[in-house]
Amino acid sequence: MLEKNKQLVDVAEQHNQWTEELCQQLQHEVNKSKDIEAQLQFNNHLLEQKVRDRTYDLTQMNESLEEHRQNLAFAHETAGIRPWEWNLENQTVGVTNTHSQAVKRDSENHYTLLHKIVHPDDIERVKNALYHHICGETLRYEETYRIKRPNGEWSWIHDVGQVIQRHPEDQTPLRMVGIHRDINQERKDQERLKLSASVFEQASEGIFILDENFNYIEVNPKYEQITELDKQVILGKQLFEITKQNKLHHQNFQLSILDTLAHEHEYEGEFQETYHSEKSCFLWMHINAVKDEQDRVINYIGIVSDQTERKHQEQRLSYLTNYDTLTDLPNRFYYQQQLHQYLVNEAAIQHLAVIRLNIDRFRTLNELVSNQAGNELLKQVAQRLRISNIDALLVAHLSADDFAIIYEMSPLHPPIHQLCNNIVENFSQPFYIADQEYFVSVSIGVAMFPEHGRQVDNLNTHAEQALNEAKRLGGNTIRYYSNERANLAAQYSDLELDLRKAIQNNELVVYYQPKMTTHDNLVNGFEALIRWEHPSKGLIMPDIFIPLAESTSLISDIGQFVLHQAAKQLQRWIELGYPQVHIAVNIVVQQVLRGQLLHDVDTILSQYKISGHNLELEITESAFLENTETVKTVLEALKDRHISIALDDFGTGYSSLAYLTEYPIDTLKIDRAFISKIGNSKQDAIVNAMIAMGKTIGLKVVAEGVETEAQRDYLQKQNCDILQGYLFAKPLTALDATKFLQQHS
Repeated sequence: MLEKNKQLVDVAEQHNQWTEELCQQLQHEVNKSKDIEAQLQFNNHLLEQKVRDRTYDLTQMNESLEEHRQNLAFAHETAGIRPWEWNLENQTVGVTNTHSQAVKRDSENHYTLLHKIVHPDDIERVKNALYHHICGETLRYEETYRIKRPNGEWSWIHDVGQVIQRHPEDQTPLRMVGIHRDINQERKDQERLKLSASVFEQASEGIFILDENFNYIEVNPKYEQITELDKQVILGKQLFEITKQNKLHHQNFQLSILDTLAHEHEYEGEFQETYHSEKSCFLWMHINAVKDEQDRVINYIGIVSDQTERKHQEQRLSYLTNYDTLTDLPNRFYYQQQLHQYLVNEAAIQHLAVIRLNIDRFRTLNELVSNQAGNELLKQVAQRLRISNIDALLVAHLSADDFAIIYEMSPLHPPIHQLCNNIVENFSQPFYIADQEYFVSVSIGVAMFPEHGRQVDNLNTHAEQALNEAKRLGGNTIRYYSNERANLAAQYSDLELDLRKAIQNNELVVYYQPKMTTHDNLVNGFEALIRWEHPSKGLIMPDIFIPLAESTSLISDIGQFVLHQAAKQLQRWIELGYPQVHIAVNIVVQQVLRGQLLHDVDTILSQYKISGHNLELEITESAFLENTETVKTVLEALKDRHISIALDDFGTGYSSLAYLTEYPIDTLKIDRAFISKIGNSKQDAIVNAMIAMGKTIGLKVVAEGVETEAQRDYLQKQNCDILQGYLFAKPLTALDATKFLQQHS
């Protein structure tokens, strides 16, 4: 038991010992804990101080960061930049509002959102770029594309981003940030610039830019093409320095352009230019001045269009419009236009002739040979007309075998009859076609301006009437239009029948108008003037029926009648004691050309036993226009018979002054048209010149149509030889003429 107690006491003592040791250990731990607590309090105090210091620093830093953020936000706003972030774990996208730190997040799947806002044409490209970056294939994501704005408009943005967080184990992307910049306006500006550059490079017109001194600073490819000069050759030179033409001309031209630009701010013009490349072209040029804010010219922009092809087309069209392609002569349209221009410009051209030509029997010839041969003949005819009429204003091919010539009648040119005779003579030479020899002749009709008309239609009609008359006479003939004959054509058919009866019924009567010597007012002679005493129409004047007679064989009968009546009257006056008196009888060219005049003259000289000295024949200037050699031969034969020749109506016809010396003319009769205008200084000068000219070459000068004493006195002062007119007497019957002769001899 004691043993048990002893064991219990030992255990208790041992327990107490452990307890004491434990208490000591606990006390040590408590003391240690207090030390730690004191140290902790100290450390806490120190930490709090550090926190306060750190908080202050952080506050300062945050304020600085906020200021920096605001500056950055302003910069982003100004530049159109908006930051964004993409949480790839929860697929949310946030776009930072640049005015605050708020982030708008969208819970939609990012790719779904892309499909909503990205343009359909851009979506695949954007997705591919994102995919390659997320997969780590690219350092960063960057793409330009269009997004739809809330207002529904599409806008271009430039998007840049980068994955900034990946899973540490498998590198799965967790977070991506980036910015996008609104480049819509920039894109539009770029497109405009690109378009402008494209227009500049691809323009169908040449474009150049000059500096303020008119030196080239830029040209487009088309301008190089137009000038056939390399750009480097052009740049730095003045506008016209690359051309070859007269330097002074271009300097003046450039000054003119600059003056226009200074006043009107633009220049536009068309001209022909030759460049150093030898390229010659027609250009249309438009230049504008470009000014700065101070209204100072800083550049000139020019547009040049090569009009050469258009000009050539216009020339070709003009040729086809105005010329006959077969003969290369002006056609009817151009002929009509030019004739009109000549007629309205009387100041430049006072007299001209319209000549119409037909190839005689061309239709028959064309039927006998091929059309090709006929065309070749027309070509050769055109060439022969062109060469033989170098003085003509125009040689034209009107249609088929119808040609026309416009000819100015001038002292500088051969007379019209000579021109027409030369044409007929030229056609006497053969034409050679396909080794065959052809002889052709032409019929010619002529009308004069202003005598036969002042309008294109009138002159053409009258020339054609004369041509038709030439053709009716068998061709190879020249005919000149007669006003009287044409104007009375409608009446001539009935009148011709009456005239034939008049000759048979002795209805024709000869009147005599006295011709007075200027110095003593005595009778020098008489002019025999035919009249027709129609049984129902009364007295018909010769200007009505003589043109009719000239177009028929009646003129020969009337001519014979007048010659016989005049010779018979001369015989009576000589028997009455007036041996010096003479009678002037008018003759027409038909009487000369038909070869009967000399026979008629010989007959009356013999029958009435009168001398040729008592007879004078008056012929008009138009007689010298046809078969001049025949006319000259007949007149010389009349001179051999001592018959005097007078040139009637001088100044109103179409002849050359050479006739006065080439033909055996004794007397010059000044037409009443000039005498009636005496008192007008210009007309006086003409009359003076006629009288002086006649006197100088030894001709007697007669003034007809003298009706006033003032005219008589003026002509006396100018030493005109003989006067005739109503001032002295009207045409008189044979009985009254005899009385007048007795009173004034």
